[in-house]
Order: sequence, then C-alpha cells, then structure tokens
Amino acid sequence: MKIGFIGAGTMGLPMIGNLRKANFDVAVYVRRSEIEEAVTKIGCTATNTYNELASTCDAVLLCVPNDAIVEEIVAGSDGLLASAKQGLVIIDHSTVSPYTSRKLYQLAKTKQVSYLDAPISGGPMGAEAGTLTIMVGGDRGSFDAMMPVFNPMGENIRWMGESGAGNIAKLVNQLVIGVTQAALSEGFVLGSKMGVDPQALYEVLATSTGNSAMLHRTVPNCILKRDFSPKFTIDLLFKDLSLANDMGRQEGVRLLASNLAEQIFQEARNSGHGAKDIAALLLPLEKLAKVEVKNN
Repeated sequence: MKIGFIGAGTMGLPMIGNLRKANFDVAVYVRRSEIEEAVTKIGCTATNTYNELASTCDAVLLCVPNDAIVEEIVAGSDGLLASAKQGLVIIDHSTVSPYTSRKLYQLAKTKQVSYLDAPISGGPMGAEAGTLTIMVGGDRGSFDAMMPVFNPMGENIRWMGESGAGNIAKLVNQLVIGVTQAALSEGFVLGSKMGVDPQALYEVLATSTGNSAMLHRTVPNCILKRDFSPKFTIDLLFKDLSLANDMGRQEGVRLLASNLAEQIFQEARNSGHGAKDIAALLLPLEKLAKVEVKNN
C-alpha cells in the first residue's frame, strides 16, 4: 500500500516516521527544503503537487490546521478529488467541523473515493511514540481496510460512526480540555494569591478528585517551570472551542461553560499569548491578580 501525506508538521512528521518504520511506501507533499530533507532522509519521496499523491497513492493522509485548508486540499481546483484515482481513501487527521467532514465525504463519494475524518489526540509525544488516540468517522468498511495504516500511529483507534463522528468526538474532547484548562488557571492563580505553594497544591490535587490528565499535562512541566513554549497553542484550542460552540448553536445545545472558555482563550489571544502553549492561559489572570504561580 502506498501512502501520501500532507502536513508534515509537529504532529505529522513523527506520524510519517512511524509509517516508515512499519515499512510503508510514503510520499509527502512538501513546500519547505528542510521538510523535504527530513522526509527523504527517512526514505520517503517528496512532491509539491496534490495530483501526484491522488493519482498514485492508495491512501492520502492530511494533518493540517483548519477547515479552509482541508477544503482547498481536497476539493480545490487542483485538489485531491480533481485527479483522484478510483478507490482512493482520503484520511483527514485534522480537527475540523463535522459539517465540513460530511460535505467532503459526499463530494468524495461522487468520485468513487472514500473519505474518513480521523482526528487525533495525544500531542507530539503521542505522535512520536505511536500511541495516539484516533477517532474515526465514515464508512466502516473503509475504516477496517485502513487499520494497517492507523496501527503504526496509534494505540487507541476507534470507529465512532458515520461521517463527521470522529470530529464530533474530538471537539467534545477539546471542549473538556478548554474548560478544564480555564479552571486550572483560575484555581492555581487563586491558590497562589492566598499563599498556598503551587507545588504542594499540584501534589494534593493529583491524589484528590480534582485530578485530571490536564493537571499533569500543564502544571508540573509548563506552569511551575514557567515554560510556555508551544506544544499545543492557545490559538489552536481557541479554534477548536469555536468549532464546538458553533456545533452547539447549530444543534440547539446550550454550551455555557464552553462559550465562557472560548472567551477566556480570546482574552489570552488579545493579550498576545496566542502562539504560546495552552498553559499560558493563566498569564492574563496572573497580571490581574498581581501574582505569579511558581514554586516558593
């Protein structure tokens, strides 16, 4: 099976590496010389046209930032569907609206192409280790056929239902992340303002009912070390919260906590922190409270 890959970034590049370790023939769409060097070094071929991937590969995987880019790659005048061979499977690992996924699924069907929305969770470390969670929407037969492709990249791979279901699950995950991160920011700023050592607060929460994956992800290695270098940016989670809230509005579901989280993330973006890690969400609140969360 020949695999095409578009989006050799922070997540995509290690995913490509794991596909190569599984001995897949991988062709990668590249626009920058350093990416071309990185992928050819591990035995991939490089191309700068979607046409070559669509016409020669059995499956093309995408891992790009937003809906507009996905639509252009798949359905643009020079996109994958314009030159896709019959039986091609497009697998979109991007986090986008389920309405976008459903639209592209229907367009692909007219070209006798399969389209799976397959967003991922686990961050750069999960991508590197091949332990990503992959939540997939689309035809079950296509999902089953692509399991050999998913397996080198993830440990928790689940078919969620019809087209769009993968992105629905991912946006629910992002909603929970956003609300939890906002709560952690407020809690640790409040605790620090009141004189509680944040390291001690982290340790007690870790063994209490306030424990969570986000607590361990952002507090010890990011907030307490004052390391806000981007692993997953405020801008990207703001985009995901906006998509989740838009889904709620369209479906008539009240999402109050999620909308508040979106506004808190917007506050951080307006303060110039959008390109920083989501742990930096507490920085505007620290400024307001005149306190810094750090080890005493």
